[in-house]
Amino acid sequence: MMKTKFYILSIALFCLLSCKSEKKENTKKEINQSTEETPPPSAFESSLLDLRPIEKDLTSGYKVNKFGIQKENDSLIGFVFLLDNNATPETVEAFSMGIRAFDRTLEKPLNMSFNPEIEIIEGQKYVIAKQILKSTNYFDSVDVFIYKRKDWKGSGRLGGFKIRDILFE
Repeated sequence: MMKTKFYILSIALFCLLSCKSEKKENTKKEINQSTEETPPPSAFESSLLDLRPIEKDLTSGYKVNKFGIQKENDSLIGFVFLLDNNATPETVEAFSMGIRAFDRTLEKPLNMSFNPEIEIIEGQKYVIAKQILKSTNYFDSVDVFIYKRKDWKGSGRLGGFKIRDILFE
């Protein structure tokens, strides 16, 4: 009777230890895979404030992968959008982009609209919208959207996304 209990306890302990080592190996593999899939940020991306992944399709062939703020001096900032590598100038230039930023310290929301053009920086495709801001360094939220450049009244908002809690200090 004592031998069977010892035998069962030994098997249970062996199974428990082998499961733990297998979990450790799987966790190590997952960590290695996740670091391999995400390339390190470029020097330009490292200079951006509040850089974050977005992964939103505005329309077919027009995907924003990341968003960040570029601060050039005390009052000039850039809203920086890293595009998917498949984005073409023809696709991007067929649309205008609107940005509406909200902050309770501003009397009214910041509204801006511009005709985006692809800028290639360190081999990556970006759209950058620059704006002079003097009185804030934080947005509660930023609403980004596109509409047809040549028929903006008829198209309305075609695609967009909202980003919350943006600090650019």
